[in-house]
Order: sequence, then C-alpha cells, then structure tokens
Amino acid sequence: MPENMPRPSPWVLIPPPVWALFFVLSAWWIGALLNLPPAARIPLAGWPIFALGFAISASGRFAFSKAGTEVMPASQKNSVLVTSGPFRYTRNPMYLGILVAITGIAFIVGTLASFCAVVVFFLFVNFVSIPYEEEKMERQFGDDYRAYKAKVRRWI
Repeated sequence: MPENMPRPSPWVLIPPPVWALFFVLSAWWIGALLNLPPAARIPLAGWPIFALGFAISASGRFAFSKAGTEVMPASQKNSVLVTSGPFRYTRNPMYLGILVAITGIAFIVGTLASFCAVVVFFLFVNFVSIPYEEEKMERQFGDDYRAYKAKVRRWI
C-alpha cells in the first residue's frame, strides 16, 4: 500500500457484491424467521428490474476490463481513470447496477425485510465503500479525478 494511502478497513476488503448477497440473504432469513408476509410482491416487475441492474453493473465491469484497470475496491491503485461507457453518466455504475438488481429481488420476494436490504446496501456503499474509493482515486489521479467528480454524479 502506498505510504499516503490509508489502509482499507475490513469493511472495504469484502467486495460490495458479497455484501449485497449477505444483505439479501439476511433479509430472506429474517423474513422467513419472522414469517413476514409479502408486502409488495410483484415478480413481473422484479425480474426485469433485476435484469436491468445486472446489465448496468456488467457494463461497468466491462468498461473496467476494456480499460485494463482493477475492479477490486480495496486494490492499492487503479491503472486507469475510467470515464467512458456507463461512467459518463454515473461514477458508480457497478454499485448502481447492484442496487437496482437487489431492488428487483425485493420485488420478487416482496417482504419488508427485502426492501430494507436495498436501503442497507445503499447506505453501506454510499458511506463506507465509495468514500474510500473516492479518496483513493483523488490521491492517485488528482485534478483529473476532481474534474470528473465535478462533472459526473455519484449515483445518477
């Protein structure tokens, strides 16, 4: 780890897709444990929402792959500042895609706990993962990243 870069917290070392899966499975378990009835179960809406989220996230992953840069949030550095593809519209298309996908899952499952998982994932990435990554990118890419950050929103 470079000297001027803080060590990632244990929370950041676990990739956000793993956290998303953990939150979704926890919500399912809590819903089953408490025998929660569906509050807004709409599978016909949930599946397309899930597919859209998966596509958004995959497009961000593809843009990183095409640019030849690291995907892991806790990586020591990123080889390239990616501003093309979905990164023209959101600084975090992979997180946005995961958020949309788990919203689809929430509509498929339909319990209040499943919708809570969406909120918890948003709060986690918005206040834990993204701030760490933004600090890393700002240290590494300086004014280029600050200009990008001023031009493109964090979410949408």
